[in-house]
Amino acid sequence: MVIELTNTTFAQGTAGVLSALEADGAVIVRDFVAPDVLREFRSDMQMAARDRNVGTAAPYPKIADFWGERTMRFTRLASRSKAFFDILGHSGFLEIADELLLANCKSYWMNTGQMMILAPGQGEQELHRDSENWWAVTSPHGMELTISCMFAIEDFTVENGATRVVPGSHRWDDYEREATPDEITQAVMPAGSGMLYTGRVLH
Repeated sequence: MVIELTNTTFAQGTAGVLSALEADGAVIVRDFVAPDVLREFRSDMQMAARDRNVGTAAPYPKIADFWGERTMRFTRLASRSKAFFDILGHSGFLEIADELLLANCKSYWMNTGQMMILAPGQGEQELHRDSENWWAVTSPHGMELTISCMFAIEDFTVENGATRVVPGSHRWDDYEREATPDEITQAVMPAGSGMLYTGRVLH
């Protein structure tokens, strides 16, 4: 049986979101992006993607495979859409980041703002933890190094490749073990939602 991924909203504040993150390491927040912001951002991203190709010029085949040979990726979102500032500066998002990160640092910054568009035929990405970018300080009972949000500007469905997640994997004692099929779910969510997830959860 596939594990469900918690759904919540910011309507009652951040307590429910933080509780779900503590339990699952990831949570779908519905109605994260306001409809007008979503329309503007989606239009801007469609314009930015218009003349781009899928795939990457990564120097190593393993990296190219991880990034996706049938996936389009690009950054510099703040220069491509004013709506990105509304998304990044969402008060609920910032409260979550403050709560999880400021206990161990004086300040934090955005590591990556990236658009990802999957083309037909793209396979599943290898499960990984984002905190592995800082492998020397990543541990099952260590501090949170990063908090991310994957925004759905179109509906995320099983059929179009909704991101795979392993709820609870941030609390595993052994970060070397692999997830079993029954531990994996997908972040199915309607456009305008966001999946918040910690750097230590497998996805």
